[in-house]
Amino acid sequence: MKPIAIGIHDFKTIIETGSLFIDKTLLIKELIDNTSAVICLPRPRRFGKTLNMSMLYYYFSRDYKDNNLFDGLKIMSQGEKYLMEMNKYPVISLSLKNTKFDNYEGFIDNYKDVMKALYGKYEYLLKSDKLDETEKNDFLKITRKEEDILLPNALSKLASYLSKHYESQVIVLLDEYDAPIINGYLKGYYDEIITFIKQIFVTTFKDNNDLKKGVITGISRISKENLFSDANNINVYNITDSRFSTHFGFTEDEVKWALKEYGLEDNFKDVKKWYDGYLFDENIIYNPWSILKYLENPRHTLTPYWVKTGGIDLLRNLIYKFDSNTVLLEEFNRLLEKGLVKHVELDLNMDLKYLRARIDNIWTLFLLCGYLTPTKLIDNPSDVNLRIPNLEVKQNLEDISRDWLNPDEFGNNQFIYYLRDRNLDKFKEDLEKIVLKGFSYYDIPNNSNGENFYHAFMMGILYSGCKFYDITSNRESGFGRYDLLLKPKTKDIPAYIIEFKLVRDNDFSKVIEDAFKQIDEKNYIESIKDYQVIKMVIAFKGKKIRIETR
Repeated sequence: MKPIAIGIHDFKTIIETGSLFIDKTLLIKELIDNTSAVICLPRPRRFGKTLNMSMLYYYFSRDYKDNNLFDGLKIMSQGEKYLMEMNKYPVISLSLKNTKFDNYEGFIDNYKDVMKALYGKYEYLLKSDKLDETEKNDFLKITRKEEDILLPNALSKLASYLSKHYESQVIVLLDEYDAPIINGYLKGYYDEIITFIKQIFVTTFKDNNDLKKGVITGISRISKENLFSDANNINVYNITDSRFSTHFGFTEDEVKWALKEYGLEDNFKDVKKWYDGYLFDENIIYNPWSILKYLENPRHTLTPYWVKTGGIDLLRNLIYKFDSNTVLLEEFNRLLEKGLVKHVELDLNMDLKYLRARIDNIWTLFLLCGYLTPTKLIDNPSDVNLRIPNLEVKQNLEDISRDWLNPDEFGNNQFIYYLRDRNLDKFKEDLEKIVLKGFSYYDIPNNSNGENFYHAFMMGILYSGCKFYDITSNRESGFGRYDLLLKPKTKDIPAYIIEFKLVRDNDFSKVIEDAFKQIDEKNYIESIKDYQVIKMVIAFKGKKIRIETR
């Protein structure tokens, strides 16, 4: 039985150790057949991007002539056209996966180290009679981490040096290109990192005569920032495209074959429920990391594997800080209940700056990151239904919902029980403790957005009780729109109508009284009039709150 190389992304190591390898070498054929000078292949994390880039490196790199790594693999039977390209070119392989830092200066310092290490692989160029003294001096400046001005051009310069030395065009493989961009967005240096990465793209991939082919991978296509518009020879193949659709992740036939290899073919139906469900174009694709972890587990336990590998900081950030957070949280809760979000207008060319401008941008990112998938082949990107692909992802999304607050610290999972059991004094007491302990004064806007802040916060702590209530917000009822409504799923527990009110001066009593008057005059309880109704007003000024019920 073949060993399983968990966490090893080096193609050569996997082949030489006889580890399980799902043959994806026809990616090489499709890449050669594709006439684009540069292609970008966005795929979810842990779907085999880095291993595939390693495979491309060993196939094309002239440093591995006369190797037998590909013996018996599919590419070797595709004909002379493809074999002629084997080990023919100088190849540069670079990953930006680990260039994530709290500030732009930290990124630049790390990128200097990355370039120093990359150049170190080609120190023989300093002895080349094809390079002039200026080029060799620039080479040394990069290895000595001198002159920051050279950094954005370092990759393209290395390509030109190799091209001159070998009198051959160069292949450039850039893995996880968007990792520093996403981190820059989260850490507050987005504009600087975009400018820097844009320079790399333009100098390396745009009209570069030294370039034979460029391959770029990441999670998303981030293009409206002009990364791709300036480098306009780049073709992007998303998960919605037919080309390259089966080369990342495992097809159903590949999963069945792997299960049979390990005597687990009878477990296929259960494996399908847990790790299947992705639709790349019209192909059903399985999460490869989870399949390998399942096979490697001595007990072959069906449990979340992929979701434990991290990489969801951006999604959490968007959910918790979305401008229309109350609407998003309601839709997110409905997604967990129904497993489906309908009529999404996809924007596969998103600009991170405007991710929070519309909820459909959030769902697009969930799709690209592997947390949602289309229900069918996408014909019209402006009207797409997305679903949770499998049990593994569903469990992770439920964890994201629960993590709105830290339940160990705040015990927020108790609040819905307080409401169910009419334990309103305890509800008020614990909520006030959370606000005092968990909020910064500066978290809470002293304007109408403050109402949204408290509104979203309450939705976050109450949604864990959806088994008792249907929770809705900002819906029409009677003659107006209530803030938050909890409709019981059984008649033996009370219904709630909750209003949030900002106190601009210190007259809490008047604000609260006006809020109860608003509830009555606008007949907000119309949709729950057949239940026992408790009206609640939460009035606040910064961290100071008062909660009253009637």
